[in-house]
Amino acid sequence: MRVLLFFACTFCINQGAAWLYAQPSLARQIERLYYKGDYASLVQKAAKAEKLSPRTLLYWASAHYRLGQSSEAYTLYGKAFAQLDPTQAEAPFLAEYGRLCVERGETSQAIQLFQMALQKTTAPDSQALLNLYLAQAQQLKNYVEDPPKDFRWVVHNLRPYNSAAGDYSLFIHKGRVYFISRRDPARGIDPNDQIPYESLYEATLADSLPKPVRFFGSKHEGIAGFVGDTLVVYRSARRRGDFYIAYPQGTSWTQPVKWKAFPNSRRGSEDALCVDPKTGMIIFSSDRKGSKGLKDLWITRRLPDGKFSEPENISELNTPENEDAPFIVGDTLFFAHDGPRSLGGYDIFYSVRQADGRWGKPQRLPQPINSPAHDSYLFFVHPDSLYLSSGRVGGLGNIDLYLIVKEPVQPPIAQRDTLVAPPARGYTLTGRVYDTQTQQLMLAVVRLVRLSAGDSVWQGEIQGAYQREKPPAGQYLIYAYAPGYAQYVAPLVVPDTGDMLHDIPMIPETVLKRIHLPRLHFNFDKYNLRTEAPAALDTVIQFLREYPTLCIEVAGHTDSIGTRAYNQGLSERRAHTVYKYLQEKGIPAYRLVPKGYSEDRPLVPNSTPYNRFLNRRVEFTPLTGKPSSLE
Repeated sequence: MRVLLFFACTFCINQGAAWLYAQPSLARQIERLYYKGDYASLVQKAAKAEKLSPRTLLYWASAHYRLGQSSEAYTLYGKAFAQLDPTQAEAPFLAEYGRLCVERGETSQAIQLFQMALQKTTAPDSQALLNLYLAQAQQLKNYVEDPPKDFRWVVHNLRPYNSAAGDYSLFIHKGRVYFISRRDPARGIDPNDQIPYESLYEATLADSLPKPVRFFGSKHEGIAGFVGDTLVVYRSARRRGDFYIAYPQGTSWTQPVKWKAFPNSRRGSEDALCVDPKTGMIIFSSDRKGSKGLKDLWITRRLPDGKFSEPENISELNTPENEDAPFIVGDTLFFAHDGPRSLGGYDIFYSVRQADGRWGKPQRLPQPINSPAHDSYLFFVHPDSLYLSSGRVGGLGNIDLYLIVKEPVQPPIAQRDTLVAPPARGYTLTGRVYDTQTQQLMLAVVRLVRLSAGDSVWQGEIQGAYQREKPPAGQYLIYAYAPGYAQYVAPLVVPDTGDMLHDIPMIPETVLKRIHLPRLHFNFDKYNLRTEAPAALDTVIQFLREYPTLCIEVAGHTDSIGTRAYNQGLSERRAHTVYKYLQEKGIPAYRLVPKGYSEDRPLVPNSTPYNRFLNRRVEFTPLTGKPSSLE
């Protein structure tokens, strides 16, 4: 399977662990869910608990890790090991926490955790994996590289394309961006990792709203690359994958068909490819029979009859670990490798073609192109900029798309007897405001707010395109309002250098009127969720993920029994319960506006017990137009 997620440790856990004092029945439920592999249910159940023992926290942390939610896993592991001696933990927990520490540059702690895990492990495969992790941590700890003097690499997260799920493997072809995402639960859930199946997304270079390419297979499906103008699609089922091809059809593509001419392996999986511009050969990654490691780079050439030659292993590049995601520029072949020379997980290496046609010794690209986390799927634009996929800390999901740009560093200018630094370049924040239905530019009030302080950096009306001086580096929220449109909000991370582009797509009210969100009902005088609430809230969460720039009001209501003042507090508590639940599920607080309406807005007359039950509710309403503070 071509899924870039955190490695799942394959150790055996001692199931005879003693359980602590707090909530023993809940602890046993969490343990059973963990060993069943039902990590999503475990996370939901644990999130509702008021207190969990340190050992139960380990299961909760590991479940987040295996779901690819590294920030949550790191936080929970830290809480658990603050109360629990690490020597009392099983090897898988130590190894997972060590991996998370590596990704954050905490190499000394990671090395200690891996060493403790090795002492507890006897299985040869697990020992080999831990030794690999240990070598990578030591590689990172000892990493020394002289920084370039005349330029630096600046990293930009491609937030318009990224989501809370995994987004990776970006290609640009004829002005359009293509990449793989796991954001759509409607694709179905992969039982191996409980994350939606891979699917192919596309967007124009000027558009910040990627859309799915609607020829989904039943399992994983994503982009493998391009051969000329032919789109090569990767499809997998039953743990193996093949190449399919689709041809241009207007502004879209034909349905993919099996690439019968290509030598897809019978039991292996073909994942990614590129075309060597000098020889016309196809370089691809596969774990087919004959691979030196888990996944190797292979090469094949087209024969006169249109078929391809028997693939040859590029033996000078392959190792007992993984080689994947090839991309070639001239005589330089880039690829991802996850061996002991990596700084952590996959790193991007390059090899230069030699005079005899073979490939030279691979070299690792420097930081910050590579990071302590997974880095792969390089796409080269020109020598001063490249795209890649990375699981580095600070992304929106477990793996994000990034643009890395080379910027010159001007040397100081000698003036008389002193050195005077050259004037700093002024950078801009530009973009456009447009209607998502018509794609037409439009008028809106745009407001930029500093996330840490909550103060407005600037605010004003924008007609279509805009250009502003880029604000100081930091984290911001950008809002936009227009009559007849949903209120827009999105995070904006501003680096300390480089121009920025941020488009603002505005969703018309007419689109939202076709969507009906469920109501949540409550028992009399209660504000805790009923048993059917999580299923209804999953629908709300899916809606919010489908429309990631919307704000919604979380409105609490009561029936008419009791005083209005008491009901006001009860309605606010109901709204806050749901507000907190949505936050725990990953919906940012800035997208949610909790509000209580007491008994003032009954759904039906409070004339019968059933009607009063219907009125005890929380409703969800997308916010539209300008807020009253701007009127």
